[in-house]
Amino acid sequence: MKDKEKEFYELAEKYHRFIAENVVTADSVPSLIDLLMKLYMSAMMLPEAEPETIRASSDHSDAVIVRFSEQIPTTYWEVFDPYVNTNPICGDLVDDLSDIAADLRNGMIEYDAGRFGNAVFEWKFGFDNHWGQHIIDALRALNSVRPR
Repeated sequence: MKDKEKEFYELAEKYHRFIAENVVTADSVPSLIDLLMKLYMSAMMLPEAEPETIRASSDHSDAVIVRFSEQIPTTYWEVFDPYVNTNPICGDLVDDLSDIAADLRNGMIEYDAGRFGNAVFEWKFGFDNHWGQHIIDALRALNSVRPR
């Protein structure tokens, strides 16, 4: 078990716990932003990995319910591709944060089972192809509602 993988696992676990145990409020937004930024930076440092085994499907049986206080709007507008002149699309913080949690959880399950190569592959592949973009989208939206 390498330090970068263990550090990432601990951040993923902290994020999962934060989302599962808290209602996102204006006061908790700075902590959430900090955690998302740490996850993003830590994911960039993960090594490339190939899966050790092939699993039939991902386990989403323990999906996390993301809760927001009424003072935080959960939908926002964004430009999907900043290099193409298109109309903005509607984003959703609940979708962003729950997708991040689900994708991180897949790697955590592999890590807990001792399949560290699978865990790193799940995290890195998901970061590059799915949840990394959700972090960027969520950070932009959360930055707009953070207390100043």
